[in-house]
Amino acid sequence: MEQYYRLPQDVVGHDPVLLSYWDKMPPRARLRLLESDISVSTLGELQKLGEELGRDTTVPPEMR
Repeated sequence: MEQYYRLPQDVVGHDPVLLSYWDKMPPRARLRLLESDISVSTLGELQKLGEELGRDTTVPPEMR
C-alpha cells in the first residue's frame, strides 16, 4: 500500500499569507490538518481551524 504525505501547500495552497500563518499555528493543529482531507483558501478559515484543532483535548489525570 502506497502512503501519501500531505504538505502545507496541500492544505493552504501557495498563498504567502496563509503559509506564513501556517508556521505560527499550534503543532497539534498543523498535524491534524495534514492528516485530514481539509483544504482552506482564506486566512479566516485557517485561523478558525487553528483555534479549534489546536486545543488540548486530553483530560488531566486529576479529572479522570
